[in-house]
Amino acid sequence: MDRTIQSACLVIGLAWLTTGGTATAQSPPIKIGYSMSLSGGLAAGGRQAALVYDMWAEDVNEHGGLLGRKIAMIKYDDQSTPSTIPGIYSKLLDVDRVELVLSGYGTGRAFCSCNIKASKAAM
Repeated sequence: MDRTIQSACLVIGLAWLTTGGTATAQSPPIKIGYSMSLSGGLAAGGRQAALVYDMWAEDVNEHGGLLGRKIAMIKYDDQSTPSTIPGIYSKLLDVDRVELVLSGYGTGRAFCSCNIKASKAAM
């Protein structure tokens, strides 16, 4: 498949996903969770990244949701402390029952969450 067709398919697929119908009151939201440095040494960048995630969710919800369902963002402050991250992602997956997890701000934080995500994916 040439690049033009691949690009067209990608654009159509993304458009379909983000405008997959109107979300109804009966449809449960898609829960998306993440850990972010909202306090501590990385808070300046973490707050900006969290704002971007929240703006994206708001925009998608205003346009009918994702696959016809609204998005509910669940975020926790990791306090710029890597040792808090595995517990946060365990809570997101086991207690909050999110359907998708996103990475936080900073390479170290993303790395800390990888092991817990990988172990949960194997279940």
